[in-house]
Amino acid sequence: SELSFPNVDQVRYVNLPKRMVSIPTVFQSHVHYKQIFKAALTEQLNIMLFELSQRLHDALSKVDISFYTSLKDGQSESEASCVPLCNHMHPAKLVTVKKEGQNKGRLFYTCGAPKAEQCSFFKWIEDVNPAQIKSRPSVVLRDVKSIGTYLRSQKISLYEGCQLLVRKAFEIQTQRCSKFKKYMNTPAGFDGDSKTRLYLKLSRKEHYSLYSKDDIWVVSKTLIFDPLDTFIASSAFFGPSSNNEVELLPLKGYCPSNWRSNMFVHALLVCNASGELTSLRNMEEHFNPSTLPLIPYLLKMNFDSENATRRVNKRKFIPPAISLKHTMMYGPVSTEVAMGLAKKMIQTFSLNPDQATSLIRIAQMMTSCENNKLVEEHQVFPITIIRGVFGAGKSYLLSVVILFLVQLFESSEATEGPRPAPWKLLIASSTNVAVDRILLGLLDLGFEDFIRVGSIRKITKAILPHSLHAGSGNENEQLKELLALMKEDLTPVEKIYVRKSIEQHKLGTNKTILQQVKVVGVTCAACPFPCLNTLKFPVVMLDECSQMTEPASLLPIARFQCEKLVLVGDPKQLPPTIQGSESVHEQGLEQTLFDRLCLMGHKPILLRTQYRCHPAISAIANELFYEGNLIDGVSEEDRSPLLDWLPTLCFYSVNGVEQIEKDNSFYNMAEVHFAVKLIQSLIASGIEGSAIGVITLYKSQMCKIQNLLCGLHSEAFETKTVQVSTVDAFQGAEKEIIVLSCVRTRQIGFIDSEKRMNVALTRAKRHLLIVGNLACLSRNRLWGRVIHHCKGWENGLQHVSQCEQQLNGILQCYLEKWKEEEEKKKKEK
Repeated sequence: SELSFPNVDQVRYVNLPKRMVSIPTVFQSHVHYKQIFKAALTEQLNIMLFELSQRLHDALSKVDISFYTSLKDGQSESEASCVPLCNHMHPAKLVTVKKEGQNKGRLFYTCGAPKAEQCSFFKWIEDVNPAQIKSRPSVVLRDVKSIGTYLRSQKISLYEGCQLLVRKAFEIQTQRCSKFKKYMNTPAGFDGDSKTRLYLKLSRKEHYSLYSKDDIWVVSKTLIFDPLDTFIASSAFFGPSSNNEVELLPLKGYCPSNWRSNMFVHALLVCNASGELTSLRNMEEHFNPSTLPLIPYLLKMNFDSENATRRVNKRKFIPPAISLKHTMMYGPVSTEVAMGLAKKMIQTFSLNPDQATSLIRIAQMMTSCENNKLVEEHQVFPITIIRGVFGAGKSYLLSVVILFLVQLFESSEATEGPRPAPWKLLIASSTNVAVDRILLGLLDLGFEDFIRVGSIRKITKAILPHSLHAGSGNENEQLKELLALMKEDLTPVEKIYVRKSIEQHKLGTNKTILQQVKVVGVTCAACPFPCLNTLKFPVVMLDECSQMTEPASLLPIARFQCEKLVLVGDPKQLPPTIQGSESVHEQGLEQTLFDRLCLMGHKPILLRTQYRCHPAISAIANELFYEGNLIDGVSEEDRSPLLDWLPTLCFYSVNGVEQIEKDNSFYNMAEVHFAVKLIQSLIASGIEGSAIGVITLYKSQMCKIQNLLCGLHSEAFETKTVQVSTVDAFQGAEKEIIVLSCVRTRQIGFIDSEKRMNVALTRAKRHLLIVGNLACLSRNRLWGRVIHHCKGWENGLQHVSQCEQQLNGILQCYLEKWKEEEEKKKKEK
């Protein structure tokens, strides 16, 4: 359970390891919980370190760096080898071809002089020393810079020849105040803060967007990254300083006596590990029974909370004001008031039976406490789980739940008096879109008394007047960021809010607003923001919980001392994305808190009614993924076709060929051309671009469709508002018309993943148009059933040759009219 950067012998001829740590359904104690998740997160980081080490040593094995190993063995540089000389008789510079084409990525030597003085010297790296011994690599690298250039051409982010700086904290203060040194009166015996800080002065400048807080760096004295001379660290801030220095926080392998200041080192930028490191810090600092009342309910179902509390109290004294028992029992909301209010809101907002059950369950949860008989008789836990199918009105329900809770908070405070932690509700999710969707629902219901904490660039425009821009830097940095925003290309509404934010920031009113409101919206990643440090949220609502890893879900729960928890999600849709590794089982980090609590025995409330798709479209998902439990909340008449010639459900059979890019992403040009023709025909027939969504299962296909849409007759078609995305980016979204490009023609690949298919097939409200290879997809069990559904619908299965003539006719007619209108405009001018 410790980080390590493996050496060449550990990674050679070995497959990338898979994650082995299994997360149990129940835990013996909070210590056991922390141990398991620390091991799982560390294992995930170690696999990313392993993968980079493997690529590094694989790349080095393909070139001759004997000059470097000879230098290490004591030979001089001139003895070992020398770089070719340009026409100026100066050492040439190694460069990578960046221009698109067959030579992209190749290395060549050229003159290293400034551009105006460069000579015409040019030589491919493999031509520099062609007389090689066969057993040795054909490419000879002759200096450290060349090794760096070569490794970067292999997508390995090496910074060769950096400077490691070790400074004491008081030295940093002195440097900052150097202008005022003569005015400073420092006592002779002043020792300052003895804590040392570590900085890496980078050997080259890159765009600031390449860096972020919690980047993992591997620093070594050697280019082969010998573990004995290597340490692992994370970056303390979002990017290098103006001096091109990155402050490092050592994670493993750093011993001060082994690393003197100003020594030259080599560094690898591995990846950003913000999610993993933030989760580890959160568990260490906040997952504690003395401050988190919910812990027993997260660990197991059948527990003796009295004994648990007593055991904790024996080990460590807990002041009564924050003891587990006291917090759980203090000031429960009146059952009569809660149930009366719930029934009133069910009628007012016309909730369906499943939505009503959810609200009643939340009302029961808010009225329960540990010694209440209701708990024993009806098993009311401080956790409510809502499982909503696609288009089930989850956001609408959550907006109503928020109104209910706010009224309950006010009623409780009026009758019960103040609590140690005042009632406040936190709405959290892994994405900005999900948080904003709920807050937009609140605005629709006329409720504005909330604050959205986050970055202005990522917040929906309608929410901007209710948001607080609070980066995780200090207050001066936040103010600088706000001032910088004013210079960007903002709409008038955004500019008004940025000005308002700057005024509030200077006056300090933003923090006051945050302290007063009952409802706050935030992403899980923004939970550590300093502006939230002093707040507690007794009630936490987690949306899209089946898309978050459990450590990510824990960020808002543990940090804000949650007492009552509402989880919302659909485990039938996309799971969390775990970058860079696979698990050998299904009990790894992919298993969400939502999944685990259901396995533990918590009974979720299923929202079965979908209000999005035409019944013919929802029928596919109902049969394939929901065991026939879905109810249609919309009729065929509600989802009547937008165009007479456009089928509600159709599989267009395209005989294309799948091709693969360098990044292993697939594309299919025949499907690209047909999809674009279909989209242009829809726009030519009067459909708005914003009503059309294009989903593809591969990133490369997405880019090809976007490029062709922008290039082919783009001046005649308003295609800017057409959303073209991968399945992952489309979760939670919906469009009137969805064009789904399947790409594959030889093998199915990962496109038959049930969760991925479920999302792809349930985004369309009126028309689902699937473009794919009939022969290939028919052989697959799931896709075969989808095609069978399409066949059962009028014009539900069409070969491209059947409909292309019709589409060509629509486009020809439209383009002729468009050209006539353009000519008229020219004549009028």
